[in-house]
Amino acid sequence: MSRFCYLARFALLAAAGVFPVAALAAGTAAGVDIRNSASVSYVDPWGTAGAATSNEVVLRVNEVLDVTLTANASGNQAVLTPASGSVLSFVLTNTGNGSERYVLTLDSAVAGDSFDPINVRLYLDSNDNDIFDPATDTLHVPGSNDPVLAADASLTLFVVADIPGGLDNGNTGLLRLAAESLTARTTPAADATATVFAGLGDSGTDALVGYTGADALGEGGFGVSLVAATYTKSATVLDSFGGTSPIPEAVVTYSLVFDVTGIGDLTGTVISDPIPAGTTYVAGSLTLDGATLSDGVDGDSGRFTGSQVEVDLGSVTAPTTHTVTFKVSINP
Repeated sequence: MSRFCYLARFALLAAAGVFPVAALAAGTAAGVDIRNSASVSYVDPWGTAGAATSNEVVLRVNEVLDVTLTANASGNQAVLTPASGSVLSFVLTNTGNGSERYVLTLDSAVAGDSFDPINVRLYLDSNDNDIFDPATDTLHVPGSNDPVLAADASLTLFVVADIPGGLDNGNTGLLRLAAESLTARTTPAADATATVFAGLGDSGTDALVGYTGADALGEGGFGVSLVAATYTKSATVLDSFGGTSPIPEAVVTYSLVFDVTGIGDLTGTVISDPIPAGTTYVAGSLTLDGATLSDGVDGDSGRFTGSQVEVDLGSVTAPTTHTVTFKVSINP
Protein backbone atom coordinates (compact mmCIF):
# COMPACT_ATOMS: atom_id res chain seq x y z
CA MET A 1 0.00 0.00 0.00
CA SER A 2 1.38 3.45 -0.95
CA ARG A 3 2.03 6.09 1.72
CA PHE A 4 -0.75 8.22 0.23
CA CYS A 5 -3.30 5.40 0.46
CA TYR A 6 -2.28 4.57 4.04
CA LEU A 7 -2.54 8.17 5.25
CA ALA A 8 -5.86 8.68 3.52
CA ARG A 9 -7.29 5.46 5.04
CA PHE A 10 -6.10 6.43 8.54
CA ALA A 11 -7.67 9.89 8.31
CA LEU A 12 -11.01 8.49 7.16
CA LEU A 13 -11.10 5.86 9.92
CA ALA A 14 -10.27 8.46 12.57
CA ALA A 15 -12.99 10.79 11.33
CA ALA A 16 -15.49 7.95 11.43
CA GLY A 17 -14.58 7.18 15.06
CA VAL A 18 -13.28 3.69 14.40
CA PHE A 19 -10.16 4.18 16.50
CA PRO A 20 -10.60 4.66 20.27
CA VAL A 21 -10.13 8.19 21.57
CA ALA A 22 -9.53 9.55 25.09
CA ALA A 23 -12.67 9.56 27.26
CA LEU A 24 -14.38 12.88 27.77
CA ALA A 25 -14.25 14.39 31.23
CA ALA A 26 -17.30 13.46 33.33
CA GLY A 27 -18.06 17.14 33.87
CA THR A 28 -18.50 18.06 30.21
CA ALA A 29 -21.81 19.90 30.10
CA ALA A 30 -24.84 18.35 28.45
CA GLY A 31 -25.62 19.96 25.10
CA VAL A 32 -22.01 20.76 24.26
CA ASP A 33 -21.11 19.86 20.68
CA ILE A 34 -17.92 17.87 20.14
CA ARG A 35 -16.80 18.75 16.62
CA ASN A 36 -14.06 17.11 14.61
CA SER A 37 -12.91 16.87 11.03
CA ALA A 38 -9.83 15.21 9.60
CA SER A 39 -7.40 16.34 6.93
CA VAL A 40 -4.86 14.64 4.74
CA SER A 41 -1.91 15.95 2.81
CA TYR A 42 -0.04 14.10 0.10
CA VAL A 43 2.18 14.30 -2.97
CA ASP A 44 0.78 12.66 -6.12
CA PRO A 45 2.84 10.52 -8.55
CA TRP A 46 3.67 13.66 -10.59
CA GLY A 47 5.18 15.40 -7.55
CA THR A 48 2.30 17.77 -6.98
CA ALA A 49 1.32 18.50 -3.35
CA GLY A 50 -2.35 18.04 -2.50
CA ALA A 51 -4.68 18.11 0.49
CA ALA A 52 -8.23 17.11 1.41
CA THR A 53 -10.52 17.73 4.37
CA SER A 54 -13.17 15.29 5.54
CA ASN A 55 -16.72 16.09 6.48
CA GLU A 56 -17.24 17.34 10.06
CA VAL A 57 -18.46 14.84 12.65
CA VAL A 58 -20.59 16.42 15.38
CA LEU A 59 -21.41 14.65 18.66
CA ARG A 60 -23.71 16.38 21.15
CA VAL A 61 -23.00 15.41 24.76
CA ASN A 62 -26.01 13.82 26.45
CA GLU A 63 -27.08 14.51 30.02
CA VAL A 64 -26.15 12.08 32.79
CA LEU A 65 -28.54 12.00 35.77
CA ASP A 66 -26.56 11.59 39.01
CA VAL A 67 -27.09 12.96 42.52
CA THR A 68 -25.76 12.60 46.08
CA LEU A 69 -27.37 13.43 49.42
CA THR A 70 -25.17 13.61 52.51
CA ALA A 71 -26.05 14.18 56.16
CA ASN A 72 -23.89 16.88 57.76
CA ALA A 73 -23.88 15.22 61.20
CA SER A 74 -21.90 12.03 61.73
CA GLY A 75 -24.13 10.92 64.61
CA ASN A 76 -27.48 11.62 66.20
CA GLN A 77 -28.36 15.19 67.13
CA ALA A 78 -28.85 15.52 70.89
CA VAL A 79 -32.36 16.70 71.87
CA LEU A 80 -34.48 17.12 74.97
CA THR A 81 -37.92 15.59 75.54
CA PRO A 82 -40.15 17.30 74.65
CA ALA A 83 -38.50 19.74 72.23
CA SER A 84 -39.58 21.83 69.27
CA GLY A 85 -37.70 22.95 66.18
CA SER A 86 -34.88 20.39 66.32
CA VAL A 87 -32.80 20.56 63.14
CA LEU A 88 -30.88 18.13 60.93
CA SER A 89 -29.10 19.27 57.78
CA PHE A 90 -28.21 17.53 54.51
CA VAL A 91 -26.32 18.57 51.40
CA LEU A 92 -27.92 17.80 48.03
CA THR A 93 -25.42 17.79 45.12
CA ASN A 94 -26.09 17.45 41.41
CA THR A 95 -23.22 15.22 40.34
CA GLY A 96 -24.55 14.99 36.80
CA ASN A 97 -23.57 17.23 33.88
CA GLY A 98 -26.82 19.12 33.34
CA SER A 99 -29.38 21.22 35.18
CA GLU A 100 -31.91 19.07 37.02
CA ARG A 101 -34.99 19.39 39.24
CA TYR A 102 -35.22 17.08 42.25
CA VAL A 103 -38.25 15.58 43.97
CA LEU A 104 -37.70 15.45 47.75
CA THR A 105 -39.44 13.00 50.10
CA LEU A 106 -39.27 12.76 53.90
CA ASP A 107 -39.85 9.61 55.94
CA SER A 108 -40.08 9.92 59.73
CA ALA A 109 -41.38 6.38 60.37
CA VAL A 110 -38.06 4.57 60.07
CA ALA A 111 -37.99 1.05 61.47
CA GLY A 112 -35.59 0.18 64.26
CA ASP A 113 -35.58 3.45 66.22
CA SER A 114 -37.23 4.31 69.55
CA PHE A 115 -39.66 7.04 68.49
CA ASP A 116 -40.92 8.96 65.47
CA PRO A 117 -40.15 12.69 65.28
CA ILE A 118 -43.35 14.70 64.77
CA ASN A 119 -44.39 17.81 62.81
CA VAL A 120 -41.57 17.14 60.35
CA ARG A 121 -40.93 19.78 57.67
CA LEU A 122 -38.22 20.55 55.14
CA TYR A 123 -36.56 23.89 54.36
CA LEU A 124 -34.28 25.01 51.52
CA ASP A 125 -31.24 27.11 52.47
CA SER A 126 -32.33 30.27 50.65
CA ASN A 127 -29.25 32.39 51.37
CA ASP A 128 -26.67 29.58 51.11
CA ASN A 129 -25.16 30.26 54.54
CA ASP A 130 -25.63 26.69 55.89
CA ILE A 131 -27.40 28.08 58.96
CA PHE A 132 -31.10 27.40 59.53
CA ASP A 133 -33.18 30.54 59.86
CA PRO A 134 -36.97 30.02 59.65
CA ALA A 135 -37.48 33.69 58.81
CA THR A 136 -35.20 33.46 55.77
CA ASP A 137 -35.09 29.88 54.55
CA THR A 138 -37.87 28.57 52.32
CA LEU A 139 -40.35 25.92 53.43
CA HIS A 140 -40.37 23.15 50.84
CA VAL A 141 -43.74 22.49 49.22
CA PRO A 142 -43.58 19.26 47.16
CA GLY A 143 -44.33 19.88 43.51
CA SER A 144 -44.26 23.64 43.98
CA ASN A 145 -40.68 24.66 44.77
CA ASP A 146 -38.65 21.49 44.22
CA PRO A 147 -35.00 22.59 43.96
CA VAL A 148 -33.34 22.97 40.57
CA LEU A 149 -29.55 22.56 40.61
CA ALA A 150 -27.04 23.26 37.87
CA ALA A 151 -24.37 20.66 37.18
CA ASP A 152 -21.98 20.32 40.17
CA ALA A 153 -24.11 22.70 42.29
CA SER A 154 -25.07 21.92 45.90
CA LEU A 155 -27.86 23.01 48.23
CA THR A 156 -28.20 22.61 52.00
CA LEU A 157 -31.53 21.18 53.16
CA PHE A 158 -32.82 21.53 56.72
CA VAL A 159 -35.12 18.91 58.23
CA VAL A 160 -36.95 20.43 61.20
CA ALA A 161 -38.95 18.30 63.64
CA ASP A 162 -40.50 18.30 67.10
CA ILE A 163 -39.61 15.70 69.73
CA PRO A 164 -42.38 14.04 71.76
CA GLY A 165 -42.37 14.19 75.54
CA GLY A 166 -41.93 11.33 77.98
CA LEU A 167 -38.93 9.74 76.26
CA ASP A 168 -35.98 8.13 78.02
CA ASN A 169 -32.32 9.02 77.93
CA GLY A 170 -30.71 7.42 74.88
CA ASN A 171 -33.92 7.01 72.85
CA THR A 172 -33.38 7.66 69.13
CA GLY A 173 -35.64 8.89 66.36
CA LEU A 174 -34.48 8.46 62.76
CA LEU A 175 -35.40 10.36 59.60
CA ARG A 176 -34.77 9.58 55.93
CA LEU A 177 -34.62 12.13 53.15
CA ALA A 178 -34.81 10.97 49.54
CA ALA A 179 -34.00 12.97 46.41
CA GLU A 180 -34.84 11.83 42.90
CA SER A 181 -34.27 13.40 39.51
CA LEU A 182 -37.60 14.59 38.13
CA THR A 183 -36.56 13.41 34.67
CA ALA A 184 -35.85 9.89 35.95
CA ARG A 185 -39.13 9.86 37.85
CA THR A 186 -41.13 9.79 34.62
CA THR A 187 -41.05 5.97 34.34
CA PRO A 188 -40.91 3.12 36.90
CA ALA A 189 -37.71 1.79 35.30
CA ALA A 190 -35.88 5.05 35.88
CA ASP A 191 -33.56 3.67 38.55
CA ALA A 192 -31.80 1.29 36.15
CA THR A 193 -28.36 2.61 35.26
CA ALA A 194 -28.09 3.74 31.60
CA THR A 195 -31.87 4.02 31.18
CA VAL A 196 -32.37 6.55 28.37
CA PHE A 197 -34.97 9.31 28.31
CA ALA A 198 -34.97 10.45 24.70
CA GLY A 199 -34.92 14.21 24.25
CA LEU A 200 -35.43 15.00 27.95
CA GLY A 201 -31.89 16.18 28.68
CA ASP A 202 -30.50 19.71 28.50
CA SER A 203 -30.65 21.34 25.05
CA GLY A 204 -32.87 18.55 23.77
CA THR A 205 -30.27 15.85 24.35
CA ASP A 206 -31.03 12.39 25.65
CA ALA A 207 -30.83 11.90 29.42
CA LEU A 208 -29.19 8.78 30.82
CA VAL A 209 -29.44 7.48 34.38
CA GLY A 210 -25.98 7.46 35.94
CA TYR A 211 -24.35 5.21 38.51
CA THR A 212 -26.31 6.68 41.44
CA GLY A 213 -29.58 5.60 39.85
CA ALA A 214 -30.57 9.27 39.58
CA ASP A 215 -31.69 9.19 43.20
CA ALA A 216 -30.08 9.42 46.61
CA LEU A 217 -30.96 8.67 50.21
CA GLY A 218 -29.74 10.46 53.33
CA GLU A 219 -30.39 9.39 56.92
CA GLY A 220 -30.05 11.32 60.16
CA GLY A 221 -31.42 11.06 63.64
CA PHE A 222 -32.14 12.61 67.00
CA GLY A 223 -30.88 11.14 70.27
CA VAL A 224 -32.58 12.02 73.53
CA SER A 225 -30.23 13.47 76.11
CA LEU A 226 -31.69 14.50 79.43
CA VAL A 227 -28.60 16.54 80.20
CA ALA A 228 -28.27 20.04 78.73
CA ALA A 229 -25.49 22.60 78.90
CA THR A 230 -25.32 26.38 78.53
CA TYR A 231 -22.18 28.49 78.33
CA THR A 232 -22.17 32.19 79.21
CA LYS A 233 -19.32 34.69 79.04
CA SER A 234 -19.10 38.11 80.66
CA ALA A 235 -16.39 40.70 81.30
CA THR A 236 -15.57 43.38 83.87
CA VAL A 237 -12.98 46.15 83.40
CA LEU A 238 -10.73 47.94 85.89
CA ASP A 239 -8.74 50.82 84.45
CA SER A 240 -5.67 52.51 85.95
CA PHE A 241 -7.84 55.35 87.32
CA GLY A 242 -10.04 52.99 89.31
CA GLY A 243 -12.83 53.20 86.72
CA THR A 244 -14.34 50.75 84.25
CA SER A 245 -13.17 52.21 80.96
CA PRO A 246 -11.48 49.78 78.50
CA ILE A 247 -8.37 51.88 77.88
CA PRO A 248 -4.73 50.82 77.38
CA GLU A 249 -3.32 49.04 80.47
CA ALA A 250 -6.83 48.39 81.85
CA VAL A 251 -7.35 44.86 83.22
CA VAL A 252 -10.26 42.82 81.88
CA THR A 253 -11.59 39.91 83.93
CA TYR A 254 -13.47 37.34 81.87
CA SER A 255 -15.96 35.01 83.56
CA LEU A 256 -17.06 31.80 81.80
CA VAL A 257 -20.07 30.07 83.39
CA PHE A 258 -20.75 26.48 82.32
CA ASP A 259 -24.19 25.37 83.57
CA VAL A 260 -25.28 21.75 83.25
CA THR A 261 -28.89 20.80 83.93
CA GLY A 262 -31.03 17.67 83.72
CA ILE A 263 -29.93 14.08 84.33
CA GLY A 264 -26.79 12.43 83.00
CA ASP A 265 -23.08 12.90 82.37
CA LEU A 266 -21.01 14.91 79.93
CA THR A 267 -17.59 13.49 79.17
CA GLY A 268 -14.43 14.95 77.67
CA THR A 269 -15.49 18.44 78.77
CA VAL A 270 -12.88 21.13 78.09
CA ILE A 271 -13.47 24.87 78.51
CA SER A 272 -11.22 26.98 76.29
CA ASP A 273 -10.99 30.66 75.43
CA PRO A 274 -8.45 32.34 73.13
CA ILE A 275 -6.72 35.46 74.38
CA PRO A 276 -8.21 38.42 72.42
CA ALA A 277 -6.01 40.29 69.97
CA GLY A 278 -4.69 43.51 71.45
CA THR A 279 -4.45 42.06 74.94
CA THR A 280 -1.94 40.10 77.04
CA TYR A 281 -2.77 37.30 79.44
CA VAL A 282 -2.17 38.12 83.11
CA ALA A 283 -0.02 35.30 84.43
CA GLY A 284 -1.49 33.32 87.34
CA SER A 285 -5.00 34.71 86.90
CA LEU A 286 -6.76 31.49 85.84
CA THR A 287 -9.29 30.12 88.34
CA LEU A 288 -11.91 27.34 88.50
CA ASP A 289 -14.81 27.81 90.90
CA GLY A 290 -12.73 30.34 92.84
CA ALA A 291 -9.63 28.15 93.17
CA THR A 292 -6.42 29.33 91.44
CA LEU A 293 -5.05 27.11 88.67
CA SER A 294 -1.46 27.07 87.51
CA ASP A 295 -0.58 28.19 84.00
CA GLY A 296 1.61 25.20 83.21
CA VAL A 297 0.79 21.60 82.32
CA ASP A 298 0.85 19.87 85.70
CA GLY A 299 -1.44 18.21 88.21
CA ASP A 300 -4.38 20.60 88.05
CA SER A 301 -6.96 20.99 85.30
CA GLY A 302 -5.91 24.37 83.90
CA ARG A 303 -3.22 25.74 81.65
CA PHE A 304 -2.24 28.71 79.50
CA THR A 305 -1.05 27.53 76.07
CA GLY A 306 0.47 30.84 74.97
CA SER A 307 -2.60 31.71 72.91
CA GLN A 308 -5.55 30.56 75.02
CA VAL A 309 -6.60 29.30 78.44
CA GLU A 310 -7.92 25.77 78.85
CA VAL A 311 -9.63 24.00 81.74
CA ASP A 312 -10.19 20.25 81.47
CA LEU A 313 -13.31 19.33 83.47
CA GLY A 314 -13.37 15.71 82.27
CA SER A 315 -16.63 14.03 83.26
CA VAL A 316 -19.37 16.38 84.47
CA THR A 317 -22.50 15.07 86.19
CA ALA A 318 -25.69 17.11 86.00
CA PRO A 319 -26.90 19.23 87.66
CA THR A 320 -23.85 21.40 88.31
CA THR A 321 -22.29 24.77 87.49
CA HIS A 322 -18.61 25.55 86.94
CA THR A 323 -17.13 29.02 86.61
CA VAL A 324 -13.77 29.80 85.02
CA THR A 325 -12.17 33.25 85.27
CA PHE A 326 -8.98 34.77 83.90
CA LYS A 327 -7.55 38.21 83.27
CA VAL A 328 -5.95 40.06 80.39
CA SER A 329 -4.53 43.55 80.13
CA ILE A 330 -5.21 45.81 77.18
CA ASN A 331 -1.92 46.46 75.44
CA PRO A 332 -0.47 49.96 75.84
